[in-house]
Amino acid sequence: MGNSIFAMGLAYRRAFVDIKEMAKRGSELRTHMLHAAKAVFLETGFERASMDRIAAHAGTTKRTLYAHFVRKEDLFLAVFDLVLDLQLDHLKGPADYAHDPGQALVLFCARFLETVLSSKPIRLFRLAITEAERFPQGAVRLHEAMFENVQARVAHFLHERLGVADAESQTLAQGLLAQLLYPRFTRALFGADEPAATWSEELGASPAVDLNAIRQVVGSLVPLTA
Repeated sequence: MGNSIFAMGLAYRRAFVDIKEMAKRGSELRTHMLHAAKAVFLETGFERASMDRIAAHAGTTKRTLYAHFVRKEDLFLAVFDLVLDLQLDHLKGPADYAHDPGQALVLFCARFLETVLSSKPIRLFRLAITEAERFPQGAVRLHEAMFENVQARVAHFLHERLGVADAESQTLAQGLLAQLLYPRFTRALFGADEPAATWSEELGASPAVDLNAIRQVVGSLVPLTA
């Protein structure tokens, strides 16, 4: 009797471990397929990207792809969610960059500029705009994540670390990002300027970023001595 109970318990634990491993592999496969889909969507656009091509690019079957994403539209929007989560996780918040509030803001803004002015994000912005009439959700999510969310992070930092009133912190954050982004972002978006091939782990190493210029903008708008 005791041996039977022990054997049942062992079998249960093994089954539980197997389920966890399957779930992990399933999650990894889903992420892998999303990265493959992103590459295909960026290369061909939504209309010309077929599920067959995406499955082939992912090295899996169309049946497996459909098991995770019922429609191409669902896959398209999931790609936006994945990219935005990765970008925002990497960006973090101003407080993560330095103890000094002014330096923290400068470095955060530098990383933000490196992110939005590099080639892959620029291509994603262009794709979202191209497909905005068909999938407004993608463009809305992109704008909310990369602009409204970042503005909220800056405003929260100004309020918490510098004691700026809540309403004023929102205005300052909006003005700061506007001065940093315009006209550089629109020029890169429309191809007037070449976006950086990628961003560097070393802040300020990217040609897209001028730390001295960012310091001037931050210093002109933000009451760092408050």
